Amino acid sequence: MCGIVSLIYGRENPCLGKESEALLGRLEYRGYDSTGAAFIDEAGNITLHKQVGAPSKVCPVLGIGKLGGQRFIGQVRWATYGSVTDLNSQPHRVHCKIELVGAHNGNISNMDSLKAWLASRGHAIISDNDGEILVHLVEEHFSTNARLSSADLANMRQAYAASGLRDGVSNTILRMIDALRKAEALVEGSFAAAIADPDLPGVFAMKSGSSLYAGVGSDSAGNFIVVSSDLTSVLSKTRTLIPLSEGEGIWFTQDSYLVFNLRGNPGFSRPRLKRSKLSVKDTQLNPKYRHYMEQEILGSPADLDQILMYYFRDEKDDGLSAIFEERKDECKESANALAGLSGRFGADSLKEGLDSVLSAAAWATVVARVDSSGKLPGPQEAYVSDEAEILSELESIAPSRAADLALADLIFVWRKRRVVLRYLSELKSSLLEANNSGGRIYLVASGSSYHACLTAAFFFNGLPRLPVYPCNPGSFRSMYLSCLRNEDFILGISQSGETKDLIDIFQDVKNKNPAIRRASLVNNENSRIPQELSDFYLPILCGPEIAVAATKSFTSQLAILYLVAAGLVLPERDVRLRLITARKLLVDTLGSLAPAIDAIAERLFLRPSMQVLGTSLIGLAKEGALKIREVVLNHTEGYDCVEFKHGPNTILGRNTIFSLKELTAFLDGYRAFAAKEKPAADAGAEEILSAHPGLLEPLFGLYPLIFICPPDDRDARITVSQINTHKIRGAEIVLIAERRQDLALAVESRPMGEAKYWSAFLEIPHTGDPELFVFGATITLQYLAYRMSVKKMECLNRLGVADHGVHPDAPKNVSKSITVD
Repeated sequence: MCGIVSLIYGRENPCLGKESEALLGRLEYRGYDSTGAAFIDEAGNITLHKQVGAPSKVCPVLGIGKLGGQRFIGQVRWATYGSVTDLNSQPHRVHCKIELVGAHNGNISNMDSLKAWLASRGHAIISDNDGEILVHLVEEHFSTNARLSSADLANMRQAYAASGLRDGVSNTILRMIDALRKAEALVEGSFAAAIADPDLPGVFAMKSGSSLYAGVGSDSAGNFIVVSSDLTSVLSKTRTLIPLSEGEGIWFTQDSYLVFNLRGNPGFSRPRLKRSKLSVKDTQLNPKYRHYMEQEILGSPADLDQILMYYFRDEKDDGLSAIFEERKDECKESANALAGLSGRFGADSLKEGLDSVLSAAAWATVVARVDSSGKLPGPQEAYVSDEAEILSELESIAPSRAADLALADLIFVWRKRRVVLRYLSELKSSLLEANNSGGRIYLVASGSSYHACLTAAFFFNGLPRLPVYPCNPGSFRSMYLSCLRNEDFILGISQSGETKDLIDIFQDVKNKNPAIRRASLVNNENSRIPQELSDFYLPILCGPEIAVAATKSFTSQLAILYLVAAGLVLPERDVRLRLITARKLLVDTLGSLAPAIDAIAERLFLRPSMQVLGTSLIGLAKEGALKIREVVLNHTEGYDCVEFKHGPNTILGRNTIFSLKELTAFLDGYRAFAAKEKPAADAGAEEILSAHPGLLEPLFGLYPLIFICPPDDRDARITVSQINTHKIRGAEIVLIAERRQDLALAVESRPMGEAKYWSAFLEIPHTGDPELFVFGATITLQYLAYRMSVKKMECLNRLGVADHGVHPDAPKNVSKSITVD
């Protein structure tokens, strides 16, 4: 995953470089192998700067913040095609036939064949990057299209006329749009791109399988339009969005835009602007936190509040929901009309629209019915629905309408809750139907979401005794795709709703076995998986997740999968009370364990390798290991507790994985030895070490094992056995569990003759419930990884280690897409 961004003003802006540097900085989490920025001034001159490195390092070095211009295209790269070099950095400037500059994010899988074809057409490809291939493809077709006459463009002219747009569009713009469509048709893969011709007004962008957002605004430099693969960078400039769908392109200047389809017959539109339901504050770092990862871990309890609000009937609504149901048609009509005001701009227009909605018969009917029950709410301190932003803006314009807006907020919550509850019921029915008919239930996901699936299998086994098959897309394709039956059911889980591997699986199933029902659990409700590939979906409701490593989305996934499993055997009220307990457990766990976790992080952060072993909790073990591996960059693996003894345990005792701390001790020992023994200047290292093997002793230490044990007698017995088995073979032990005497003795007792033995017991607050225990263990592992990351990053920074890539928010080699709106 890379990131692109483009910004255009109506005239020369001397501060465009400063704006661009800020936008590139917001994309850093998406790619930090290289950074590039292309500027076009009013005369059509292109200035291109790009270099290996993250925006935070490259922009100051290249002086990007000091540049000006009218148009800007930038890119941050997470390398896939082509090594990490300045030449492979983007944007790419080409001029084989016509001068263009452009950048893309995504992958073009048939770039080798396209490269050969372009070379045969006279193009000089100077990099190994697939982004350059795309820009050359557009160049090739645009240069060829220069020969198209008005008659040749008749088809596009007719499509434009049929769109109902009244303003004109030049033949040259149509030729470029046609070139983009032809280029897209040749490409295999998924991408988003921004391309500009210095001699044509505006910038052209394409959304072909990757996220792309566009926004309109105005600031001290004038009107502008900004386009980016990341929503947060657009929100940093404006909340007014241009809706873009998959398979569409957009041509934009500073204050106008034209949307066109990339596939099929030509089509044009100018979709109505809309407000984002998010604002930039929703994606900002709260000053009381140092990093997004910390903010998101500690924000998990608030995310469970969202789940409690939408996945359960509110016992405290004093019968309002029943009234809303009674007047559901009027409530829906009013809610739709109020939500539609997000397409209005300007205080006068908003006020006019609000007055119209609140004076309509539908609203009057709802207010009268609520008032007659004595349940009419007063003004609220804060709105809580998805429409909170527009409601807050409306209140600032019409403060006398605060009570009406408070009622509207409750209606918005009721409206979404009834949809969530309907689909929750459908999911439960689908699970039972698949099981009862002899079908299989597959939970398919990638990365942390896959680990949530593994943990969900623990929930379904322990609560409703329902078998499910968790798998990642690769294992599903290789082990189950050809074995599917119509009675099967597939639940896909994805934070972004755009996970390419999962999209491919859903498309395969849809094409080969259309009778199989598919559902999804996603954070981005407007993404492709829920909207195009699922029969129905449920929302994760955790808001934007900025840090690359998934934390709060994982916790929210667990909460929803838990309530689904528990809801198959328990009444709703009991499930709700259990989830409230889980929320409290998240708070209490860190409240009591944060200092102990920090002390363990201090001991472990420089250990180059460790294992996380879960008794009955393989999914949680893998997720805990992934978090450490992602943000600390220490080799970490997650295993089933018992499985570890079947081969992986050979790493215990003496091994050749040495930490920085151990290497330092070795060097200190060698200095003392050299000062005393004065080895010959030509003596080789192996010769010296063979003659003095004691020099190697400081390198050998105990190997860290992190055990996770739920409150279950059998699991406790297994864990005690495995701790005793491994600590006598050179392990030091960290145990995450609820307090038990047998576990405590196993951890704390020192093996005879092992003076170096060390252990720690992180005691999760008592629940006595194996499933609820998961939530306390989850936040413990997440916070441990976070503290280890911070400590290692600070250590390597002090030592002056360049490009070490350790960062809790943006570790090297991984990226993610922030797509929630």
